[in-house]
Amino acid sequence: MKNIFTYSILAAAAISLSNCTTTSASKRESHPVTARSGEKKLVFENVQLDGDCEFVAYPNIDIVEQPKHGRIDILHQLVVANSHGKKMKCDKAKANGVAVYYTSQPGYVGSDMFVLRSPVEHGRLEEGVADVKVIK
Repeated sequence: MKNIFTYSILAAAAISLSNCTTTSASKRESHPVTARSGEKKLVFENVQLDGDCEFVAYPNIDIVEQPKHGRIDILHQLVVANSHGKKMKCDKAKANGVAVYYTSQPGYVGSDMFVLRSPVEHGRLEEGVADVKVIK
């Protein structure tokens, strides 16, 4: 069964891969995020589909590092698959998946950061580092 694993950020139109480092066992991507102080912000979506674009399972997401000035909520909901320009068969398909939201402490303005980890195909791990800029 062919799995398609999508780890997307909705905070920006493009994903910044300039801070990406890769090893044989894991991949780490850094993503800039802008969030309003005290407001819930959708940051990541993650979906696992089979070759027919059907739901396989809710992807596991582990919190590696919590934000220091806010909280994250991980919810099961409908998400949109995003292959980041690879034009895969299931790109833009809606399916059950995992959505990650960030909410800063009320009144906080400044920088925050958190790290999530999720397994991908063939035992590899992918980490997403959210570099959050919290504004008024």
